[in-house]
Parts: sequence; structure tokens; C-alpha cells
Amino acid sequence: MIAGPPHANDAEQSRVPDLIPGPISPEDLGQDDIGRFGRYWLSLYDATGGVPDRAEFDPTRIPSLLANIIVVEHLGGDEFRYRLLGTGVDIFTRRSYTGLKTSEIDGHGPGNRIHTLYMETLRQGGMIGCALPYVGRSSICKSVRQIAVPFRTANGGGQVISLIEFDLISGIETKRLPQARRWVL
Repeated sequence: MIAGPPHANDAEQSRVPDLIPGPISPEDLGQDDIGRFGRYWLSLYDATGGVPDRAEFDPTRIPSLLANIIVVEHLGGDEFRYRLLGTGVDIFTRRSYTGLKTSEIDGHGPGNRIHTLYMETLRQGGMIGCALPYVGRSSICKSVRQIAVPFRTANGGGQVISLIEFDLISGIETKRLPQARRWVL
């Protein structure tokens, strides 16, 4: 699938396919967080001559992006397990997905676009992305843009590290409340 045009308000924004996860080329990367993440992965890909080993990923090289990082491990077949979700992602999930399999979360298993994003990333061995309307419990998020990249692991299963951007309704700034101030309504 051909990537859509840059965001109408920002020509420097990376182009990602609309609705259906598809490949992202180096030329599609803008100056936004998706572009920075994609270029970091490409530097690892070039240095190793292919899909990099997970041990090559150094989070200290992209510290400002870590809040919106998702790490999933491929368990074989159609199954993935969430290894890590950044704090920026936690704001929207409203529950911890860490340690859960994609099949244990409504809307994350086979047939879902998120699942397809992860599967295609491993299958194609490259950058895959998509832009989707937001579906979830948040009343402040309109849509998401996501890029995913593959990594090899020692057990051969592979991992996918993804960066997600949330498009919020205007005038909203998210903050994570300290644990002591969180409660269930």
C-alpha cells in the first residue's frame, strides 16, 4: 500500500498508510517522532546488514520517544505477548497490558489491524505503519499513527517494537497522575 500524504498541517510529518498496515520507506519518514524512530531503526538495520538483534536496541538513543513505545514478543503462530508499554500508552489503555497475550485482550488478536501490524512487520522484515481512527475508552483521542519494526531474538521468535502517536482533540494536554492520586471512579 502506498503511504498517504503528509499530515495536512505539517509537511514534515511522516507518511504512513491509512487504515491497512503497510510498508514505510525511508522517503516516507518526516521530522516527527515516527520519522526519528524509523531512522534510528534503519541505522541499526544498516549497521547489522539486515533485521537487527534485539540486543542492538539502545533506549538511551531515543529517550524522548520511550513513553510511546510498545514491545511485543512473537510466541509463534498468531500469538504475541506484550512485554512493555510506555507510560504514554498506559494513559490510553487504562490497564496494564504488560505480560498479556494479544488473544487475551479484546480487539488485539487475529483479524485486528494492530495484530496485522505486528504480523506484517515480522513477515516483511521492515518498517510497517498505519493510521487509524481511535477505538477505545479515551474521550480525548481522535486517531493514532503507528510504526512497527522487527528485531531478532536469541530464541528465534522475534520481537516487534512499535511507536504510537495519539492525535488528541484540540486544547488537550495529557498528564500521568502519580500513583497516590489514582483511583477508580
